[in-house]
Amino acid sequence: MKRFFHIAALFLATLLLTACPEVKPGPDGPDIPGGPDESWRGQASTEKLSGITYQINVYSFADSDGDGWGDIRGITQHLDYLDSIGATALWLSPIHEAMSYHGYNVNDYTSVSSRLGTENDLKDLISKAKARNIGIYLDFVLNHSGSDNIWFKQAAADPDSPYRDYYLISDTPGGYDNGGMGTWYPMTGADAGYKGRVHFKVDMNAKTVTVTQTSEPVQSPNTQSPKCWLWYGSVTQHVGLYTTGTNIYEITLDIDTDWGFLVCTSTNWADGTKWGGTGKGVTFGVPFQMNNTTAANITFGGDASYYFASFDKSMPDLNYGPAATAATSPAFKSLAEAADHWIEMGVAGLRLDAVIWIYQNNTADNVTFLKQWYDRCNTTWKINGGKGDFYMVGEAWCDNVDKMAPYYEGLPSNFNFYYYWTLKDRINQGRGNDFAQTVTHFRNQFRKYRADFIDAIKLTNHDEDRVAHDLGRDVAKEKLAAAVLLTSPGKPYIYQGEELGYWGNKGKGDEYVRAPIKWARNSGLASASLGGKVDHAMLSESISVEAQEQDPASILRVYRNFAQARNAWKALAKGEMEPLSSPNSAVALWKMSYEGQTVLVAHNFGGGSAAFAVTGCTTDKMIVSNGVADGSSGLLSLGPYASAVFLQ
Repeated sequence: MKRFFHIAALFLATLLLTACPEVKPGPDGPDIPGGPDESWRGQASTEKLSGITYQINVYSFADSDGDGWGDIRGITQHLDYLDSIGATALWLSPIHEAMSYHGYNVNDYTSVSSRLGTENDLKDLISKAKARNIGIYLDFVLNHSGSDNIWFKQAAADPDSPYRDYYLISDTPGGYDNGGMGTWYPMTGADAGYKGRVHFKVDMNAKTVTVTQTSEPVQSPNTQSPKCWLWYGSVTQHVGLYTTGTNIYEITLDIDTDWGFLVCTSTNWADGTKWGGTGKGVTFGVPFQMNNTTAANITFGGDASYYFASFDKSMPDLNYGPAATAATSPAFKSLAEAADHWIEMGVAGLRLDAVIWIYQNNTADNVTFLKQWYDRCNTTWKINGGKGDFYMVGEAWCDNVDKMAPYYEGLPSNFNFYYYWTLKDRINQGRGNDFAQTVTHFRNQFRKYRADFIDAIKLTNHDEDRVAHDLGRDVAKEKLAAAVLLTSPGKPYIYQGEELGYWGNKGKGDEYVRAPIKWARNSGLASASLGGKVDHAMLSESISVEAQEQDPASILRVYRNFAQARNAWKALAKGEMEPLSSPNSAVALWKMSYEGQTVLVAHNFGGGSAAFAVTGCTTDKMIVSNGVADGSSGLLSLGPYASAVFLQ
């Protein structure tokens, strides 16, 4: 009853704001404008329906102890804030002991990084978040571990170690068709690089290169139109070789290289043909067979063992054996035991990193593996009293939706990158009339593979340029993107700082899209993990949480109000999208219906005003809006980049 009087008290103030270019209603709840008959308010839910997940970079979200690193207790201290933007789950960046600040090269899957806190800190977060109906999801890396992981260290140190089965290790590497990603690296005991004086002889007739240690005088690089170049160096450089016979090229050099070398027919890396090997090292004085298909780095060290890494030499790929029997592999069993540990503790979901590379871009094998992984985790969840099915979302980052859709055979949820790519394109074009139809097409593709699919819609994440950057730092467009996200079908993800209008791109490093939260006008930052790569000009007093909470025109208010409306209205949170014919090319229009409740959603993707007749959109039934939105004259009027949702 107290909540009803709070809503009623704000109602008159909300009516006065109907024509103002800012968000209605206020930040304290789903305060929905009504008319003289407010009985329709009773249809609003008192449950937390939104399905919103907030993505947190633990290392840069909030620092609880003043050491400059974000930590788990910092998250717990800000649960009020996370609750206020409608979060029903938190996706935490990897929390395990790892080699890097971001945590994706894991050293111990059963630990909590001492930089981030303790297991007790995590248990406390899980408990206090659960009291607010907020679940905790952990980022889990199945494609690779860190090279400092004890499994890999033992595999590298002992050729007879059982941990050799955990990784892709070979004495005769090569033959991986993985879409062009990844390299074979020498294990401990082999040297990828070399420092010293050597003579190179490239025989393009036999496609061989012979490297010989020598004390002969060093030659200057050939600069007179050479036909063959050598690439090498700790700081990569290229030098021209001398022609000494038909298709024979030679040079003597002092080299210092930490990765080996390659032979190329051009000085431009993107042009010409690159000749390398299969990851196997050269033996001095012995012709080495090159190829231009795999063209992996030609390393030094002869016949030592090599390991495969899709991303970086600090991230050796894990080996699960044939996909059909992956669950019986030692690596699968150890990773599953680690996952059991966290699920038994109360973790409510996992985000799986880089799932298309587990079996080197082989969709069928990846899906077969993921089915086994999900079933194992879901069984653990149910044994431990979990309600419903365990939540799991995959990062199946493919070129197009048709390639990604089959991953729904393996997982209940996958990130929909195509949703955001479409949204930013349409906003930048000022064209909204086909947006709903395009989103519906995506959803129909997913439905072919899983009837109960959970579409993980998002704007950007820790691996992408920020949405504010993509939209030209136009705050009106940023607010529109937020409103569209939170009125679309699926499970929305909000990335740390997105709700504050953070901008940034990856041009100078990933750190610039992983910025710390500025909590108060004069507060410090959890920035120690980022190595100084922080845009302090962006993190000004005005962009702080404190300032935006006090500003009725802030982007934070948009996120809060649309999230609260999504929490209150089941059609908005759980409905299926029904595209409507748009009377204006700039306007996106659709209905959402669920269990007898229907809402009409309208967004103006354009920079000009739009007015048109639409049945059933009257101001007295407006649930939430942003910008100039009015339905009182029999027409729906939307100002530039404005949004409105009506109860039907």
